Amino acid sequence: MPVMHERCEKCHYSFHREPGFYFGAMYMSYALTVAEMVAVFVLGLLFGLGFLKIFFGVVLTVLLLSTFNYRMSRLMWLNLFFKEEDEE
Repeated sequence: MPVMHERCEKCHYSFHREPGFYFGAMYMSYALTVAEMVAVFVLGLLFGLGFLKIFFGVVLTVLLLSTFNYRMSRLMWLNLFFKEEDEE
């Protein structure tokens, strides 16, 4: 399982929130996965591939991008609640 950094290297913002904070990131990950699956399906149709090839392409894409989706969904969820502090 991928591990997130504890703090941002630039601004030292803590990525560790209260327990259950990243539960909403699951929905972000789902949306990313569905978008990737639809994109591969449409590309498969455009290139005239058969159903079985499209199916395996979708499955391979989901497996290869699972780690990317994990990190991106958590990052997107965190950015919804990030409040930039004014530097004085």
